[in-house]
Amino acid sequence: MATESSDRMTGLGARGSLADLDGSTTDVLIVGGGINGSASAQHLAAEGYRVLLVEKGDYASAASSRSSRLLHCGLRYLAPERSPLEFLTRPSRLKTALGMAVGSLRARREFLAATPERLRPLDMAIPIYRGDAYPGWMVDAGAALLGALNAGGPPIRYQRLAPGKAAAAHPLVAIVRDQPDLASVFSFRDYQFDWPERLCFDALLRASDLGARVRNYTAVTALESLEGGHWRATLEDQLGSGESAVVEAQVLLNLTGVWIDGLNQKAAPESPPSRKIVAVKGVHIAVRLPDRYRGYGIAGLNREHEHFFCLPFGDLHYIGPTETVYEGDIEHVHPDEEDVRFLLDEVNFMLPELALRRQDVALAWAGARPITFDPTRAKGRRTPANVFHELGGEGMGNALTVTWGWIMHHRTTAQRMVQRVRRLHAPDGPRRPVTYAAVPFPENTNTLPLVPEVPEVTTGVLRHLAATEQPAQLVDLLFRRAGVSWRARLSRDSAQNAADAVADILGWDAERVRQEVDNYLDYVRVQHLQD
Repeated sequence: MATESSDRMTGLGARGSLADLDGSTTDVLIVGGGINGSASAQHLAAEGYRVLLVEKGDYASAASSRSSRLLHCGLRYLAPERSPLEFLTRPSRLKTALGMAVGSLRARREFLAATPERLRPLDMAIPIYRGDAYPGWMVDAGAALLGALNAGGPPIRYQRLAPGKAAAAHPLVAIVRDQPDLASVFSFRDYQFDWPERLCFDALLRASDLGARVRNYTAVTALESLEGGHWRATLEDQLGSGESAVVEAQVLLNLTGVWIDGLNQKAAPESPPSRKIVAVKGVHIAVRLPDRYRGYGIAGLNREHEHFFCLPFGDLHYIGPTETVYEGDIEHVHPDEEDVRFLLDEVNFMLPELALRRQDVALAWAGARPITFDPTRAKGRRTPANVFHELGGEGMGNALTVTWGWIMHHRTTAQRMVQRVRRLHAPDGPRRPVTYAAVPFPENTNTLPLVPEVPEVTTGVLRHLAATEQPAQLVDLLFRRAGVSWRARLSRDSAQNAADAVADILGWDAERVRQEVDNYLDYVRVQHLQD
């Protein structure tokens, strides 16, 4: 049961020496510090479990920070893949679609009640062309069904308008392609996650306050199944200390995203579980459109019949995603020029009057999504999402994993995780309430903003985050903890000021500060295509 407390947490605790963990035991070892690992740590700690979470990189540094940032109302899930007859001839598909729509409505309702400050409203327009697979009346029927499922929830605000009326109200609709072929335009209320990484830190801070131990830059290098279903894990520090530790746990949760199969291989090298994920690379670009388009979003299908968005992103709009099976180095997923060209071609096809060019791209990002593997589908099985796999039947007793775990469902996923873990091992500690209230930045720090565009992020805030949230690098601080680099393009001087502000807390000398600034600028050049 969520409560509304928003008291500031004391922090994640110092990483300390890895030797402090050597020989320790825990109820649940969570491997992976993305959104599902973080939320599971919070819920399990609240349930009374002793929890240890380790992340080989930084928290929320992979797919959790690289999504389309949408909290869907669920309308899209009521559209069959090919024909409405699918739902009549394959009732299981209708059941799955209804389950996903209901889950989306529930997540939407819970987020708006408990964490509205982490959301931005988004009224999204979607054009319907003559001859489309889903005519307007069918969309109306789906919206009516969704409205019935949403009884008592926040309004969906569905409407369908004639092209002329829609274009007058929505400037992006006015420039959409093939205007003579437009049949109608429908719109509804969705929400964007303002900042996905901060959701991870909200959960991690709450988990730590409940007694969970969390440690980033700590890799699991070996796993051994013990008698009775216990696990022994060898941990190694990734920041150059050379430290290691061996810990034991009753239950293992593999919540590593695209690394799921690799960790399972470590756990059972002779006969690992069957393949669980396919990595699909999703790339977005952000551009600055003329002021008349600010705040307006539009969506549809690209020419490969995959979902495609042009949505507000502060003063910018972001465009994407791509959908590419990724077989490269999973440690170094980043946007490339081919991705950018594809997205520019698609947005210029959808909205030809924009005539966007490469120099219009202000920002880009890429992530590899852990979609559930299906040998009959090259890009994996998209429905249902948040698929649980109990690995006991595949040689990994007392072990669980989740594939295709969406940000919007992470709280439900964590609640389900508690139920699954209870079947394997009962908690010894007291049960305490779970709060989803956002953890705020400290106020009245009496220091100046790092950059004018983000006035709430002052050097005092940076110092607080450096002291309480385990950043190891300047990138960790400016992107994932402060979020300032998502909202403003930092100059070398601004990056230098940030590094100087936290140097004494993080133990950086002048040479390390210089390296951190250089590494930060290299990171934004490669990962975000900002020169």
